Amino acid sequence: MQRRTLACPVFPAVSPRRSRAAALLGAALAALAASSPALAAEGAAAPRPGAAERGGGDRPPAVGTELFSAGVDLEIAGRTLSYSDLLSGNLRTYEVLGVPMPSLHAELYPLARGALPVLRDLGIALSYARAIGLDSEGAAGASVSTSWSRLHAGVRGRYRLAGPTGPVLFAGGGLCWTDFDVESTGDPSRDAASVSYVALRLGVDGRFPVGPVALEAGGGYQAPLSMGALASHFREPSAGGVDLRVAVAVPFAPGLDVRAGASYTRFFYDFDSEPGDPYIAGGALDQLFGAHLGVAYHGY
Repeated sequence: MQRRTLACPVFPAVSPRRSRAAALLGAALAALAASSPALAAEGAAAPRPGAAERGGGDRPPAVGTELFSAGVDLEIAGRTLSYSDLLSGNLRTYEVLGVPMPSLHAELYPLARGALPVLRDLGIALSYARAIGLDSEGAAGASVSTSWSRLHAGVRGRYRLAGPTGPVLFAGGGLCWTDFDVESTGDPSRDAASVSYVALRLGVDGRFPVGPVALEAGGGYQAPLSMGALASHFREPSAGGVDLRVAVAVPFAPGLDVRAGASYTRFFYDFDSEPGDPYIAGGALDQLFGAHLGVAYHGY
């Protein structure tokens, strides 16, 4: 009779010490697996750098963190031109009031979503305005076609003084072009009112929250690089300019506000006239001013 032997696997005996270690390791892995979803949810909820400043959920975006802004205004503008120490009778003062002047303005901060605070607060600013329906009075009361335009382009930086709801200061520089052209009449006393200022401008301004509204104010200095027809009538002319503006901004919808304000620009001339010159004056004062109402949109 043939005997068969069944082969059975033989397992080494596990010591009680190893059994306790394995149990502890299994419990640690189970606890780690249970905590992983909570950590993932916490990480997803954590805001990215700069997100708190731009607002989230029901919180409004912080002032002075927009990616861009754009607006349109209607300005009612005016201008006066006068001379000081005028000794020749062949020059006339000039005045025009109540001129409608629509304008567009925009700012762009291309790196506003970046992580570097300095770069994300550097931007470019553009504005353009042009008068409509403007005429001047020529000889014998005849109407003379007149144009008036403004263009500004420059760089602009912003700095938040006290967190997301505090004041914001701005500083910038660029070129300003102001052109006031009276169609030639052949009368130099009238044609002298034409100017074309191309000026290097440096300025500062600020936005100051006051409850639900904001006050805006600023000013700058303009150094003319060219002055146009007025300066060409005098010997060795020199000029400078300053500008001021104030406004109130009232939010009425997310990203939108309505604004009302006023602006004033003053160019002052100094002439080195001498006896015998065809036009004799010690200087001139060219003042441009206006009140405006408009709406602006801020994109975050």
